[in-house]
Amino acid sequence: MTETETETISGAGLSGANPQPDTIADKKKQSKIELAVVNIICLLIFMAFGYIAIMSFFQTSVFDPADFYNEKVIFEADNIFLNVLFTVIFIAILFWLRRFCDFFAKVNIKLIEAALAVWTVILGLVWVFSVTSMPAADSLNIFEAATKAAKNDFSPLFNNTDFYQADYFNGHSYFNFYPFQLGFVLFSEIIYRIFGTDSSIPVQVLNVLFLASAYFALAKITRLLFKKRSIEFIAIILLAACLQPIMMCTFVYGNVIGMSLGIWASFFLIKYFKTNRYVWLIPSGLLLTLSIVVKYNCLIFLAAFVIMLILHTIREKKWQSLAFALAVCVTCIGVTPLIIKSYEARANTKIESGVSQTMYLDLGMQESGMAPGWYTTTAIDDYEQGNYDTEAGNKIAGEHISQRTNAFKTNLNYAFEFYSKKILSQWNEPSYECIWVSQVKGHSFEPSGLANDIYDGSTGQLLHLHFNFYMQIVFLLFALGIYMLFIRRKSGVETVLLPFVVLGAFGYHVLFEAKSQYSATYIPLLLPTAAFALDTILFSDYSKIKQLISNINKKSSKTVAAADSTDEETTDDFTEAVTEETAAENEPTNEQI
Repeated sequence: MTETETETISGAGLSGANPQPDTIADKKKQSKIELAVVNIICLLIFMAFGYIAIMSFFQTSVFDPADFYNEKVIFEADNIFLNVLFTVIFIAILFWLRRFCDFFAKVNIKLIEAALAVWTVILGLVWVFSVTSMPAADSLNIFEAATKAAKNDFSPLFNNTDFYQADYFNGHSYFNFYPFQLGFVLFSEIIYRIFGTDSSIPVQVLNVLFLASAYFALAKITRLLFKKRSIEFIAIILLAACLQPIMMCTFVYGNVIGMSLGIWASFFLIKYFKTNRYVWLIPSGLLLTLSIVVKYNCLIFLAAFVIMLILHTIREKKWQSLAFALAVCVTCIGVTPLIIKSYEARANTKIESGVSQTMYLDLGMQESGMAPGWYTTTAIDDYEQGNYDTEAGNKIAGEHISQRTNAFKTNLNYAFEFYSKKILSQWNEPSYECIWVSQVKGHSFEPSGLANDIYDGSTGQLLHLHFNFYMQIVFLLFALGIYMLFIRRKSGVETVLLPFVVLGAFGYHVLFEAKSQYSATYIPLLLPTAAFALDTILFSDYSKIKQLISNINKKSSKTVAAADSTDEETTDDFTEAVTEETAAENEPTNEQI
């Protein structure tokens, strides 16, 4: 389906239901394997985010004001009555606003998409230049390496040199622990060669621009999936209100840019699923590969892509899908080692294999001063105790994992509490550290009045209220959207792709290192499905429910009428009896005569 065709079928009205031409994917029946797999995925997503949605009405994860800078998470109880009341009022207001659908239907949807991008850019740039945040911790290590590499200085790659946090790593290069970070170093080096090495602001501005393009892509994905103007319109409103990723743009890291590239890769893959035109696989593969260069965790996108491509191969009997899956695995997995080799050659040094996923799994199973499974030095300790040898470190980590597994087995209540808190500390912390991530760092200039008011004033309090209520609604709608996809038989490789990526992120961070800021960039991926749910709620045919209510009212009316009739008869009988009794009393007796 072309862009023109899509715009035509969606332009009949905000909630119009005109007959729509089928795409290739719509005409094909799902294979039993695809149906089984996507329904299992929907069930897992529904269970995971249904749990988060329910718990978000009962409690909220926040940072302890007494230990704010150390990211200590506490779990505050919410007023369930107020949360439900506000949700009901919100839905009622939306039903009232439906009367204005005809007005919004006249607005050009492409103009609204452009307005979303402009809105995101303006808010992002205002925030970036209000706080002028400076890198710290891992982002400072990357900034230092990239800016020096831009000057052909590769000293941060060597042990026992003067680099940021050298003592913390016992003089060993940061990149001997985390060599996969060299992908974002390369990306940043190119930016600093162009814009200079004095400040990280160019990367922060790029974060804003990439995020705006990601929001734009999500609006287009919504139109592509559901082919209904009203759903895209709702998605755009939800995206415009999704402020956490916008405020995360001050974080000089690969999260936002990697997510944006992954979303665009998803857009082109969905176009391929919809049309079977192989040309869309080329930009999808290139963008996915680049996303993994920038942020190694975007391998989560790769895993989702491969599984969906296999299902598409089974459904369409298009073996090119399987060939593309194999090719993209080679490029995505192979590109980071090539970048590491290039830096080794440029610096004339050897970079170690570093901390492994086994060591990260050990970290993810440990208690932390922040919250269960959050950062500790566990992975670094495993690596150092293994004398900086990955295999030896893996053995040490394996022993720790075995000990923790036994502890969980022998005390299931503790295991449930540990992982429940780990999940809720990540996903039910509504700010996702978007304010914290700049507040606790240095600033190139004194933060503006707006920034200070958000950090410590009433504006910040309002923002936190917005974050809390917004995420309650989003989680609820997302879980309902997954359920509606299932019961309406709309679950397929296309509609489940982005939710499957989110499920991958959920599962990965349940097992490995947790942090609420890691979840921030996945929140926008929930919104197309949430918009589908909200549109279904607002524009469904409730005639059966209305008929049921009408029947109940009729029965109630008949019952009342019958009761009234009985009361009248009873009153008449009573009046007649009283009259007879009175007459009898007034009748003269024989004695009186």
